[in-house]
Formats: sequence, C-alpha cells, structure tokens
Amino acid sequence: MNTPLTSKTALSRAFAGANPAGSRLALALLATCALLPAATASAQPAGTPTVTWTIAPVSATPGGRARLVLQGTLRDNWHLYAFKQKENGPTPLRVALDANEVAQPDGAPSGSAPIVAHDAAFNLDTPYYLHNFAITVPVKLKPHAAAGRQNVPVTVRFQTCNGQTCEPPKTLHLTAAVTVGAHG
Repeated sequence: MNTPLTSKTALSRAFAGANPAGSRLALALLATCALLPAATASAQPAGTPTVTWTIAPVSATPGGRARLVLQGTLRDNWHLYAFKQKENGPTPLRVALDANEVAQPDGAPSGSAPIVAHDAAFNLDTPYYLHNFAITVPVKLKPHAAAGRQNVPVTVRFQTCNGQTCEPPKTLHLTAAVTVGAHG
C-alpha cells in the first residue's frame, strides 16, 4: 500500500519504530519538506529581479554638497518595504554611503512618500513602494576629493513581496558617478 506520509506521527512510525534516532530523522525530513514549497514558490527566473536600481550622475566641487538620487523600478505586482517598519515586520529599506575617498554622508536618506496598507504577509499595516520611487541620499564631497569622474559606493538593503510570497532580504552594492569639479 503506497500511502503518502503527511503527518509527524506517520513519519515517526515509518522511520523510527522504537528508535529515537529515527524519530529525529523523521522530524528533520518533515521540517525539510515543509520548507520546500516556500523555497520553490519564491524562486525567480534568472535575470528578472523584483526591483531594478539606477543612480543619476551628479556634479559638485570639493567641500560642496550634492544629492544622490536612486531610482527604484519594481516589477508588476511587487512592492518594496520603506524605511520605517514595525517590530516583527518586514526588513526596512536601508541605504548607506560606503567608506570612500570622495564623499561622506550629509544627513539621513529619504524617499518618496510610501503607500501605507495592510500587508497580509506580516499581518501589519506597513509602508511600502509600488512601481517607481526615488530615494535621496545627501552627501558632502571631501575637501581633497580628486577632480574628474569618481565612483561613490552605495549599499542598499531591501525586501520585496508580491502579496503571495516574499523574497528574502537582499543587499546590493551600487556605484554613483560623481563628477568632482576642479579645486578652487
């Protein structure tokens, strides 16, 4: 008789008998099987990220201020969680300027006004972005930044969901093109 083993008790009977090691194996298999549908459901075809990022090039003089503007574009039916989230909620958006020789942070990043709505995945009201949104990162160029086109590293950490599944939080390392004017 080929009956599917669908319960903890059935797996325990099938693998364990009176053997405690078999019971642990049965529980490990059950836990693994429970995770498989979630991992399969959230898989995306290669090359189709849920969000794409661009950073507009900027120009400034050494010691001057500039604003890096990150544009996010989400795939249809996906949303990205905004900066402020409730405890036990989704991973909040984080944008940071990485250490470099060109620029330093000059205030906290800010973003477009997010939508606030109930999110069934977390059973909370959460702020998030849909479609297209912008994040602004204020920077100050270092006084001795070299003139010419420079690259400024930016790290973005985010989480996306589509109402049925959530991607694990992701961290991306981006590069902003900053043209530094001649020292005056």
